[in-house]
Amino acid sequence: MIPRIPADPARRAERKADLLLASEVLRGQAALAVDDLGGRADGWALRLLAWRNLLSNPLLLAVAGGAATLFAGAGKRYRGRLWRGLRWAWLAWRVWRKG
Repeated sequence: MIPRIPADPARRAERKADLLLASEVLRGQAALAVDDLGGRADGWALRLLAWRNLLSNPLLLAVAGGAATLFAGAGKRYRGRLWRGLRWAWLAWRVWRKG
């Protein structure tokens, strides 16, 4: 419910000042929210571009293709060793990245 506009000019001026202040606060909060959202979107865009550049590297594609060929060509007996090696490599990469 919207309150009635006061008849007293002093109260009208006070009400107008309060409404202007509230409007300014809301505009400031909206601007901060948009800036935060824009910063997050920029971060995701940079990550996406980094992955795209990484995955378009011919050397990386050749290594991945060779690894896939080696894995597919390995017999059932050696696949377990390959998986174990891949898990250790993944763990080493994660530890190295944290440090």
